[in-house]
Amino acid sequence: MLAVEYILQLKQSNISVDGDKTKERVEKLWKAADAEQKESILEQAGIKVATVYRVYRTGSISAKLAVPMAQTLKINPFYLTGQEDDPGEYSDSQLRKLLKNHGYELIIKEANLKRPYNRQQPPAEEAPKVPETVEVEPEVATLLPPQLPPGSDTLDSDDLRILFDALTIRVKAGIPDAKDRLDQIKLIILS
Repeated sequence: MLAVEYILQLKQSNISVDGDKTKERVEKLWKAADAEQKESILEQAGIKVATVYRVYRTGSISAKLAVPMAQTLKINPFYLTGQEDDPGEYSDSQLRKLLKNHGYELIIKEANLKRPYNRQQPPAEEAPKVPETVEVEPEVATLLPPQLPPGSDTLDSDDLRILFDALTIRVKAGIPDAKDRLDQIKLIILS
């Protein structure tokens, strides 16, 4: 994630490659966002809401608006610029690529946005042995919870609400699998 101090250094020049896609996507995502998310985007970018409405009319979006929108709404920044058609998930590697494409190498360095590191597989003879699989009865398998990420036990109700709202936005944006995840959460809550 890019800190506010670096977002405020970004230019307000257009980075959209397809104005029509940018207009449609920004409008749809903005209208689906809740008040907290909208306020967060405006604060991070240091802009007024009129700037967002201008994107609706012109199809021009700046890095200064695209970065906080992507970070807050957890979507691929290239989806906002019209370069990619899948909203996907936000990642620092996408952010790094976007900033690099638009000449922000100094900000990348100052913000310490590192290149993603991909581990190489060890040679075949050193590959770790896979433990034997253990058969689990079907009823028991459905009762086993998926493994939660570290630190998830520190989330409070506000954090969980924000995550739920983000998932709802992803459903409205038509992201694959988001509807299934939302239905699963509703089923768990209501059962």
